[in-house]
Amino acid sequence: MREVNDCPALEYSEVCSKICDTIDHTEFLFFRCSGGDDLDWILGPAGDGYEMFCTDCGQRFFEKRDRKRPASSYDRCPRCGAPVMPCRWNDRRKLEDIRFAFHLFQRGEGREVWFRSFKVAMNRAFMGDKYDIFEYCRMVFYDGGARKWTRGCDWICGAHPWEPVKSIGLKRWHLRYGQTLDDFFAGVSRDEIAGSCLEYAQAQEAFDTLRDPIEYLGLYAKHPQCEYIWKMGLGRFFREREMGRKAAFARLFNLRAARPDKLVKNMNRQEIRALREHPAYSLDLAYDYLQLKADGLVPADAGWMAFLYELGSNREAFGGICARCRVSGECLRRYLERQSRRCGRPVDTVIQELTDYHRQIDRMQINGGNLLPHDLHEAHARLSARERKLQTAPFNGQFRLRRRLLHWMCWRHDGMLIRPVDSADELTREGEQMDNCVAGYAKRHAEGKTIILLLRRCDAPCRSWHTVEIDPITLTCKQCYAKGNRTREPAAARFMEEYLAHLQTVRTDGKTTRSVA
Repeated sequence: MREVNDCPALEYSEVCSKICDTIDHTEFLFFRCSGGDDLDWILGPAGDGYEMFCTDCGQRFFEKRDRKRPASSYDRCPRCGAPVMPCRWNDRRKLEDIRFAFHLFQRGEGREVWFRSFKVAMNRAFMGDKYDIFEYCRMVFYDGGARKWTRGCDWICGAHPWEPVKSIGLKRWHLRYGQTLDDFFAGVSRDEIAGSCLEYAQAQEAFDTLRDPIEYLGLYAKHPQCEYIWKMGLGRFFREREMGRKAAFARLFNLRAARPDKLVKNMNRQEIRALREHPAYSLDLAYDYLQLKADGLVPADAGWMAFLYELGSNREAFGGICARCRVSGECLRRYLERQSRRCGRPVDTVIQELTDYHRQIDRMQINGGNLLPHDLHEAHARLSARERKLQTAPFNGQFRLRRRLLHWMCWRHDGMLIRPVDSADELTREGEQMDNCVAGYAKRHAEGKTIILLLRRCDAPCRSWHTVEIDPITLTCKQCYAKGNRTREPAAARFMEEYLAHLQTVRTDGKTTRSVA
């Protein structure tokens, strides 16, 4: 049994060397007058030079004062020549902003590989070590699995004891309020992992593709067959797996397979190649294909993968439509493609329209209807019109009564006419032609809570021009818009001013509106 203290020894200088070779962060040049604790901004500098300290090379030295070049203008260290940021001697808080998590691999005994994580911060007491380093996570990968330990640290008790953790994955450095510091990894060459349990883990591909490559390495240590998933060109599935699709990943792959050709369940080489050729292949696409193939609706044909990709999120409805219409998958595919060419729309839109068409048949309880009509788009539109009439039928009686009560509001003037809406169907057509939401006012108009009028030209009485809403109490215009809810035309505006005055005159004569509850 591997224990946390079985890891190889690692000196502080080795970690610092790896950090310097991997990370390029801001270095500082601290300075102060040689005769005082800090710069005297009132009396000026005391003495003829500056005491300096470079965080890059760690040297503390004395630099003569040059009036033409103050210390605040230094952009490089006078000793090592490294690019630095000049700061006052007591301005050490800037060092606190440089904090990150550093991770490195280390060879263990035999085929073992250790992964160690450190919290790294620049030392504010820069007279000592350059970094404050605390190791907070250790993992070991071996043939057949992996183990992980973590620990914390506080100002009172210091470093806590190591505790084992079941989940194998990257341990990030989290601060308060959900802040996460950056992660840096020391590069691992092929020579370093040669002969180890991770030699064929495709680690570089995992680091380039995955958010948590350490979790993948733990999976590989337990199931080395993961190597062949990358070689098949299906490495993207590991990305979906770490995003919460582990169950879908397990349904598609058998990681305990004895041979690589048995790794993908019930899928041959041609089908795997067809799946890989799609620019956005996914676990759902592969699983839906296998499900339809198991139901006998999809033959073992690579061309079907492209067709299912076109169906998109409507793939689940494909099998149900085949069962309801009692046709084979190949027959339904030819029908959908034929309808797609007929209406010039994609296949996923066609199958969605077919699904809606079947729902309309169920809602209207039509027995013996044609489930696969010759022209789907026309049949769907015809059935939609019929369903719309059934839905508006309860309002038609109230609309007829409102039309008789509001007959006094009809008026013809200056080549224009205005009248109440005739029926719920006419109100729906008005909304479609005028591209507005007036169809939603059907119930309010039928109940007498508002009055919807249609403004037309006398030379085109059947063509929509303006839609008007009148308040039944005050007889004021609440809305009057042209097509697309655009502002009324000048002629319509003049007409409405005269029409509202006409309504007030009619009301003065004793004729008022009446509402129907």
